[in-house]
Amino acid sequence: MIKQAIIPLAGLGTRLLPLTSVFAKELLPINGKPGVEYILDECIEAGIKEVIFIISNKKKIIKKYFYNDSFFKKIIKQKKDIRIEREYKKILKYKKND
Repeated sequence: MIKQAIIPLAGLGTRLLPLTSVFAKELLPINGKPGVEYILDECIEAGIKEVIFIISNKKKIIKKYFYNDSFFKKIIKQKKDIRIEREYKKILKYKKND
């Protein structure tokens, strides 16, 4: 059984310029959800326990998407919207468990 996936996300995204000069194409929404989440969902459904992203220095926003919590925790507490809270908890599942 495959336990680990290595996903290269370091491309330049030149086909989507100028948008990709400021925003990673992997985070562009597809049907209301970033494309990278679809990849993660497929990995989880396949039983993969560890996912490694290969990102370039220009795509640090991908790391921030999964690890920048403090701002969003405040907003979620204020809004008290169950749908937003559920989506946030789903993103937390993707984080590496230390």
